[in-house]
Amino acid sequence: MTAANRAAQGGAAASRWAVAVLALSLLSRIVWVLAGAHTRTFVDLRVYLVAARTVGLGGLYDFALSEYTPTQPLPFTYPPFAALFFWPLGWLPFGVAAAVWLVVTFALLFLVITMCLALLRAHRGESPLLADVPRTHSFAWTAAVLWLDPVRTNLDYGQINVVLMALGVGAAYLTVRCAGRRGDLLPGFFIGLAAGIKLTPAVGGLFLLARRRWLGAVFSGVVFAGTIGVACLAMPKETRRYFTVLIGQTGPIGDPAKIDNQALRGALSRFAGHDLATGPVVLAAIAVAGVLLAGAWWVCRRCDALIALVLVQMFGLCASPISWIHHFVWVVPMLIWLVHGPLWNAPPAQSRPARALVVVTFAYCLLGVHGMNGLLAVVGVHAGLGWALCLCPGLLVTIGLVVVVGSGRRTLEGTAAPTPVAGGTARPAV
Repeated sequence: MTAANRAAQGGAAASRWAVAVLALSLLSRIVWVLAGAHTRTFVDLRVYLVAARTVGLGGLYDFALSEYTPTQPLPFTYPPFAALFFWPLGWLPFGVAAAVWLVVTFALLFLVITMCLALLRAHRGESPLLADVPRTHSFAWTAAVLWLDPVRTNLDYGQINVVLMALGVGAAYLTVRCAGRRGDLLPGFFIGLAAGIKLTPAVGGLFLLARRRWLGAVFSGVVFAGTIGVACLAMPKETRRYFTVLIGQTGPIGDPAKIDNQALRGALSRFAGHDLATGPVVLAAIAVAGVLLAGAWWVCRRCDALIALVLVQMFGLCASPISWIHHFVWVVPMLIWLVHGPLWNAPPAQSRPARALVVVTFAYCLLGVHGMNGLLAVVGVHAGLGWALCLCPGLLVTIGLVVVVGSGRRTLEGTAAPTPVAGGTARPAV
């Protein structure tokens, strides 16, 4: 048997194992969801569907679902266009809608992982086609990340963040995959649509600006304005109320200082022992985070599109008043970049911080923020600086990423390479 045949057989065997592991992981997640009295409620999905059924009837922001969370009734807090987005699911029986949403979330998570791997291939001058990404990698990553705290809470609650991440990563992928105006307009459409569903993804416009996609950034604003216009036609009173009264209010969705909130406001409020709101301390911290992440972006400005996108999204999560742990699904693209990007096989001084961040992030996300809180309670830690520090993984991961980029500066500044686009031509990375 030739070496080529042995390699082919080894690859086929690895692929079969990856498929088996993914199937087992998916089945286990489904059993976990259906077996748990809390997880099978899909409480956030229920809020989305109630909102969808109010379209045209009024009262979009007047209800608060309390049947499954009696101590914290859940209102609809997204822009009115989000209710229109969920409108088709609102016609289905809840069990069917939940099954459809689970399948969509699983599929989009797999797609996100494949697109992330394709972006890194493109930067290395390899084919950016999704079909050319080794399926073994996609299967293995999907099986692993299903158990990370941000992803599993999306699945447990029926949350929308994987969908929004897919739009953001899809925009980055299209900037690489499509040439000409399509490479600007399609990414702009994706980011504008995501912002119309939930305001925070509008930070993706900064990614387009960072990649010098001026037309795409402008078009994302046009699309976002279009979602407001469509919502205004369908629900004029609700749209006017949301954008003039409700926008920016955090009271209806709970205490910003509770441990689920991983934004800077939440982390600093836990250190202070009370909600700091958007006072000078929080604003100063956001400014510092912006400077640090901008510095990291400057180091990576000629690198692949994936790290540019992750840095922008991390800034958005830090700056937002509320970034629940399930918003931090962006750790998935970050982990993929750390493992498959230029630093993993760099000289030890530059690769060790990246590898350490991967191990720490995986370990913490497998335990989860509530698991960590329970562990601290076992050893008698219920408050204080140590408690607050251990319960801000979003902030720690962001700081860790900045440190990794800084320590790997020499490697990252030397990795600029032509990026393949449609048609077989190449464009220098910017």
